[in-house]
Amino acid sequence: MKKTFTINEVYRIAGEAKLVFYTEGEIVKDSYFITTAPVRGFEKLIIGKNPLFAIEAVMRICGICHTSHGIAGSEAIENALGIMPPKNGLLLREALGLINRIQSHILQFVMISGDFLIKEKHEEILFKLMSLHAKVSDYLLKLGGAATHPPNITIGGTLKPPKESIINNLKTQLPNIMLQWKEIAEILLDENIQTDIVTELKDKKIENNYIASHLFYGDRFNILIEDIKTMPYYEYRSDYSESNRSTTLVAFYEGKKVEAGPRSRLKIYHSFKNKSLYGIHIARVEDVTLAFHRLEEILDEINLNEPFRTKNIVFSPGKGVGVYEAPRGTLIHYIELGEEGRVLSSKIVVPTMFNIPVMEDMARELSIKTAEAVIRLYDPCIPCTTHIVRLR
Repeated sequence: MKKTFTINEVYRIAGEAKLVFYTEGEIVKDSYFITTAPVRGFEKLIIGKNPLFAIEAVMRICGICHTSHGIAGSEAIENALGIMPPKNGLLLREALGLINRIQSHILQFVMISGDFLIKEKHEEILFKLMSLHAKVSDYLLKLGGAATHPPNITIGGTLKPPKESIINNLKTQLPNIMLQWKEIAEILLDENIQTDIVTELKDKKIENNYIASHLFYGDRFNILIEDIKTMPYYEYRSDYSESNRSTTLVAFYEGKKVEAGPRSRLKIYHSFKNKSLYGIHIARVEDVTLAFHRLEEILDEINLNEPFRTKNIVFSPGKGVGVYEAPRGTLIHYIELGEEGRVLSSKIVVPTMFNIPVMEDMARELSIKTAEAVIRLYDPCIPCTTHIVRLR
């Protein structure tokens, strides 16, 4: 006999949501992820505004993946205007995005460590993670102008070059920070201190479809933009009466459910093989390691004697798409500009829209406590995902 098990507030995720499980005994047979956060309305907020303001605004959609929205929004407007930032601008922008990716993954490890690591090790790893987060955030402050919502990201590249002394200082510090990360990564993957939840996740082998546009940055030519479709969650899960309370959209690629995020990137561009649910955690750890190595390369590649931003930008009508690999996966910004380049329309498709249908599927045939951990494993970002307003 099936029973209903409801978690009215899912803790340790970014935003507000509830979980509804249909169970047989202690095993989940079906699951519904109902977002309860209010719509923030940034797509409507920027209509009629100048594109420079639009970039500052869309970064405020989220307090975690702020940089990702700034980059994707800039890419969309540049595509609409037919301009390309200079190499330095793209390199510095990529560096800021990788720093933001590391920041976000660190916070996810904080969220999931309570599920994955035995109690005796939990507090130790939290302190180590937050120490690393502070050091990484300092890189975003010094290169991007702020530890969150970096104002240096703009249309045409980046606003101003970093000082040579800052670049040299960051390059000097990076090896020690990477050693600190290596120690943390070993703890996060240490089988001797893991819980039975991890055992259950390792045992579940899966066959998902995937979406990713690049290993580090993002490339609209590596995915079929026209094959991305969205729909309200309540239409997708119309079999459940409470689904109409959800404020999110869900997204599909080529008519299929697709997983977005670290494993997708590594599977498509880095020959990642692990097919278990736990493989997502392994991939996220590797994603951080690769991001550090790429950041190290970028700091060596930046040429302070070359420009960081396209000059003499003329704002004019046009349509554009920006694609960026945010921490949680493929992020797409669509933009249409009118006279003087002011925003006529805007649409944003975020990774969590792809992941919600996958998360619900992956929670099935697991124990209740492990099924809940699966949600945190996919690291849903609710503020980015809420797009549905119920009119009275």
